[in-house]
Amino acid sequence: MKTVLADGECMSGACTAGAKVIGNRYLIFKNRDLIWPDFLDSVVFDDQVLLVEGADVESGLATGAAFGVNVHGLAAANTTVLISDDAPYDDLMERVLRNCVDIESAHELITTEIEAGFRYQWSNFILADPGQVAAVEIGTDHAEIELDSTMIVRTNHHLLLPTSDVLKRASAEAREAGGPLATSQKRRQIASNILASARSTMDIMDLLSTHSEGRGFDSICRHYPQDPRQNPYQGSTVYSYILEAEWDEDGDLEIRIHVAKGTPCSSTYMDFPVDFSLPPTEKEDLIRSFP
Repeated sequence: MKTVLADGECMSGACTAGAKVIGNRYLIFKNRDLIWPDFLDSVVFDDQVLLVEGADVESGLATGAAFGVNVHGLAAANTTVLISDDAPYDDLMERVLRNCVDIESAHELITTEIEAGFRYQWSNFILADPGQVAAVEIGTDHAEIELDSTMIVRTNHHLLLPTSDVLKRASAEAREAGGPLATSQKRRQIASNILASARSTMDIMDLLSTHSEGRGFDSICRHYPQDPRQNPYQGSTVYSYILEAEWDEDGDLEIRIHVAKGTPCSSTYMDFPVDFSLPPTEKEDLIRSFP
């Protein structure tokens, strides 16, 4: 699958992402909100990772990871906080998935890179492993982690890093589909309240299909405005992803991914087993089956 963008366009997604541990499994999810109606995602599946590629905000080219899982059962999703001239955070997320085995080692890699002077656009990383879930908030020169044994949610702002004043002053272009700070805060609170009572994959699908009255920046399932010229950055949910991993007493994992193209309120989720032992030809067949 290829990322389709017109020449000169760049991309930043507004997203609602989270994770929850339910018994002996976790579910990690993401609605991908973009301003391009004809966007097609790009998927990589090899012996180490299955990932949905992100995009370089400067070039618009597919790069890194926006959502995925690795052979160790570490899963990740990200959300944009602020566009800048720094490196795409999707590249950092791919390195996390290719080099880390759990949340602890992922946080260590992120911290080490930032302390070494590498700089990334502001973002949130949602992480899940068979032991816990977490959010890693990435700013200019610092990263903070929130760990939880049960659930975590992030949208397009930080909760731990003191960045709210900057986000309030940020231009519409720098926030793009992330929208005003207040709408991101409302969306995160709604998602968190719904996730608290979620018990099944269907509950997560219902969460990702939830609308605000206007179905705009504050809506988990977002729709294009009637007149895009009045609000060119509102965009719409173009893909919705849910990944579930279940482990037995021996620690063996069974992983599935559910993918819906378009707004999840009106699209059907297709689900696929994620088996890293498949031969390359079967991995390619699975990718071609993605919507």
